Amino acid sequence: MLGLAMALPGVAQTAAPTVRVQSDLKDIRIQAITSLPKAGGSADDRNGCPWRVIRPKSAAAKLVAAQGWAVTADVPLGAYRAVSFAGQMEAGTSGTCSITQGNVAVFDGDKMLALAYGKSAEDTAIGNLTALEGGTVRVWDGDAVGSPVGDLRIEADGTVHLGKLANEESVCKGQAKVPNVYGMSIDKARKVLAAKGWKPVRGGASPEPRQAALVRRGIAEAESCAGTGLGYCDFGYAGPAGRLTLTTVGEDALPSVSDYAVMCR
Repeated sequence: MLGLAMALPGVAQTAAPTVRVQSDLKDIRIQAITSLPKAGGSADDRNGCPWRVIRPKSAAAKLVAAQGWAVTADVPLGAYRAVSFAGQMEAGTSGTCSITQGNVAVFDGDKMLALAYGKSAEDTAIGNLTALEGGTVRVWDGDAVGSPVGDLRIEADGTVHLGKLANEESVCKGQAKVPNVYGMSIDKARKVLAAKGWKPVRGGASPEPRQAALVRRGIAEAESCAGTGLGYCDFGYAGPAGRLTLTTVGEDALPSVSDYAVMCR
């Protein structure tokens, strides 16, 4: 029985669908199930971070919202759709948001097939989703500074599989690859990127002390650093198919990668 369904008022469940499910992640479980639990608490529990909530458009997302949940993402998953949603959201400093009671539902049209969820209603195991090329969906946690925790895909035999992060991501319609640099310090990440053809692009001069310090360390691609808050810094690279902007977080002399974005040519 789902821990989430036990903790929250649920709608009646029908027989489980004939879909195989598998999770390789210790903090996220997945189960074949055909109906959604209702959101617990009140709407105020989900109003803390309006910028993280999307307006439901697909039939699947509308069904999730109808149960009282805050929908955070609605993306294609091969021939299916993956919808992430949460029961509690709390705003923090520097535009951050902590998400708990997070889940991912997999739908075939308006028919629910499976549900992924954390070990308890209090954890931040699931927060958001991003769609990758090739039909895979990246799952992010709900921590104030979100991190990717796994990749959700449909295997050749139809299994809904939540696995560890891939070693690299295909971008720009397969013209380039971005290696998994999440959590790496910037000095290590830039070497891994260079091996995949992403070359540093010298940033402009800046009076910001942290950016200047990075440049003195030989990391000339430092473009900007925030002087307050969580200490975000951006770094620029040119690659086989476009431009990559890498973001680090923290005030360490060599901060760690938290995210990246690619602009294709």
